[in-house]
Amino acid sequence: MCAALRRTHYELMLPGNPSSLAMIRWVVTRLATAAGMSSEAIDQVEVAVDEACTNVLDHAYSACNPKPPLHIQIDSNDERFVVDIIDQGKAFDAETYTEPKFPDHWLEGNERGVGMYLIRQFMDDVQYESFPNVGNRMRLIKRRAPTETSGSAAEH
Repeated sequence: MCAALRRTHYELMLPGNPSSLAMIRWVVTRLATAAGMSSEAIDQVEVAVDEACTNVLDHAYSACNPKPPLHIQIDSNDERFVVDIIDQGKAFDAETYTEPKFPDHWLEGNERGVGMYLIRQFMDDVQYESFPNVGNRMRLIKRRAPTETSGSAAEH
């Protein structure tokens, strides 16, 4: 008999402003902890989600007034931890994105522009989709290490 994967699903809908970032980080880290992820994986997911949400606020929502909400979906099972960031702003053009070169990026005086780089470094898979007249979704996937176990007391 096949054992079913333990799966949890959560959704957040928060105002599209910087004050929501702390709540998003808090929820993501608590759910990743409850899922039994390692400290390093939790830190990586937290940074990636924060960078992705900040990019939405700074870029996708730059021309929006008022700014639409941020919609966050979190799915976890024994194999992976997935965070979907859904927005209603301007689409990200992945074709024009150029990864920064280090240390040149810093030496040229750039203080920003490393968000996508960090997201791609910290997550196992990053997917982006734009749905015209509907919105955009960035999916961040972190595979679970074989030593990580789910079913901690925080889930029960």
